[in-house]
Amino acid sequence: MTNFQTIALVLAAILFAATLAAAAARAINRRAAFAWIALWIAAAVAIARPSITIAVAHFLGIGRGADLVFYCAILGMLIALFVIYLRFKRLEREITTIVRHLALRDEEAAEAASSEKAR
Repeated sequence: MTNFQTIALVLAAILFAATLAAAAARAINRRAAFAWIALWIAAAVAIARPSITIAVAHFLGIGRGADLVFYCAILGMLIALFVIYLRFKRLEREITTIVRHLALRDEEAAEAASSEKAR
């Protein structure tokens, strides 16, 4: 085992444990914890046994295992970016709804106050 493999596997184990701790503390939901745990396990397997990525790459018609890992990383980043975009748009809609509600409430309060002064 190379120095890189040793360091990377220790790091993957720490991240795995941190994910379990975050899930236990309910800092992340179960679905997110499952996805992160699956990622740490896949990374650990790919680091410990690089020949597995080569075999999977050849099965999928990709020349090298490193290319497979790169393609998966790019797809993962694109998916993450899309999910973040969707979450941002949802938050934007929720903030707009809240601001509209507050504006209408303030307007109603101002109208009530002005009608009381008119009496």
